[in-house]
Amino acid sequence: MTDMESRPDVDEGGSGQATPHPSVGMNGRTIVTPERPAAATVTRATIILSLVFTVVLVITNPLGSFPLNDDWSYGRAVQTLVTSHQYRLTDWTSMPLLTQVLWGALFSLPAGFSFTALRFSTLFLSLAALLLLLLLVRSRGERLFPALLAPLLLLFNPVYLDLSHTFMTDVPFIAFTLGSILLLVRGAERRSRLLLAIGVCLAAMATLLRQTGVLIPIAFGIGYLSSRGINVRRTLLTMGFLALTVLSLVAYTLWLSTTGRLPTGYYAQWTQVSSVFASGLPGIGRQLAASLLISYIYLGLFTLPFGLLFVSRTPKRRLAVLLAVSAALLGIARLLHVQFQGNILSDRGVGPFTLAHTDRFTAFSGTAASTAALGLLALVGGALLLEMLAHSIRNTRSSWLTTVCLSFAALCLVSLSFVSQLDRYMLLYLPLMLVPASVELRRHPPKRPALIAAFAATLAYAAFSVSAVHDYMDWNRTRWQAIKYLTIDLAVPVERMDGGFEFNGLYTYSEESRTPSKSPWRVKDDEYVVAFDVLPGYDVSRVYPVRTWLPAGIKRVYVLRRSGREP
Repeated sequence: MTDMESRPDVDEGGSGQATPHPSVGMNGRTIVTPERPAAATVTRATIILSLVFTVVLVITNPLGSFPLNDDWSYGRAVQTLVTSHQYRLTDWTSMPLLTQVLWGALFSLPAGFSFTALRFSTLFLSLAALLLLLLLVRSRGERLFPALLAPLLLLFNPVYLDLSHTFMTDVPFIAFTLGSILLLVRGAERRSRLLLAIGVCLAAMATLLRQTGVLIPIAFGIGYLSSRGINVRRTLLTMGFLALTVLSLVAYTLWLSTTGRLPTGYYAQWTQVSSVFASGLPGIGRQLAASLLISYIYLGLFTLPFGLLFVSRTPKRRLAVLLAVSAALLGIARLLHVQFQGNILSDRGVGPFTLAHTDRFTAFSGTAASTAALGLLALVGGALLLEMLAHSIRNTRSSWLTTVCLSFAALCLVSLSFVSQLDRYMLLYLPLMLVPASVELRRHPPKRPALIAAFAATLAYAAFSVSAVHDYMDWNRTRWQAIKYLTIDLAVPVERMDGGFEFNGLYTYSEESRTPSKSPWRVKDDEYVVAFDVLPGYDVSRVYPVRTWLPAGIKRVYVLRRSGREP
């Protein structure tokens, strides 16, 4: 690795700050690599982020040993490992999950298995991801608060904050990805074999969590070779990183298969991809267009506060053109019946909303006010996203960190475009967009009014996100209070009740347990139901009020019993 960039010099003033050390790439181009931030400033930023993170947790209250979303499945795998010392995934699993299971088991060691312990394992990685993003976007000499905007925007993204309170894989994957990118880039610029080795290990850990982690070495190779130039040594280095990552996934999958541990759902996404390609070019085109439009809409919403930093430097005529293009793209999305995909984000708060309900209840309430607000945010956010992307793409010639982040985002976007799109799948792209945009803002710092507007918008996002996650945790605690009433006070067997997706998955899941005439969530007998509203053919046994903060949030949880049954 002698051809790598030399180690950055330390200034003679003894401040510990790194002097910018550009290198010369192909055709004499100057290549700007990430600068080492001043240790004191990073320390202050770390303390501020940690304090904000702690205050948020006090408000949202993550306590409660119950599953959320799909993490009942992942939690069962951890519980089996901790209590029986056996590694066994449920058939619901469609990803490697090895890193997730081992990480959850580590946090279960002090006090035994619980979903609270698993939730705190994710919260730990959530804070780590914020700090890693800070290191990626922070530059020498930059003021403290502009550098904090990117990690704060990630924290207060409603999908990110929601998933940070679960044992889902989205947030851990972001943490391992950002860590791998940071160490690979720093290792290359400092000629550090140790940093490179740890970076590759983190890429392998990300891959053994989700298959798309295998794209990290490819993105690194694109950035590294495009900035330094292609020769045999550099090509072998990048190919070696890729080979190690791929081999880890192949070896793990073979081990699962040969030992009879391979889940039946392991190749579920490959099945979806095969189905799309089997539909021919028109089907492939429609799926790709729909996926790109969905990603555009959500990323516009997610990045809007950061996009405001670019408004003051963008000519009014250009802004008008961008708004027109954004309106056209939203119009095309409407023609193709592309809508908000749901799963997490809703005007009711965050979900998913996984209790039984009638057709009167919808995850998205669809009031005129919420529909108009989302449409306006998507329009403006989309226009600003286009402006951010235009500047970021231009910087790929001078910042190979930008090239790595955008390459990985593009590779993931293409590879995931042929599977079912959920809003939480878009979350990975947010930090990958913020890093290149921050590189651009280093060269052209935003004006004070733009900073104020961006922070104000971030605070508005924070108010919604914190309230939404508070409500999500509260109605789930209430749901499990209702379940406790049925299973303990009334001694109802779990096979005779529908407690919602997570309860049914945790206690009655099997591939054969789906009954078409009942709830799709693996219900054997729905004599008793915990629901969002009163179902036809059921009597109300008990009503639990929910103390939600958002106007459209869940206000009640019902315990129902099928009519005509003897007590």
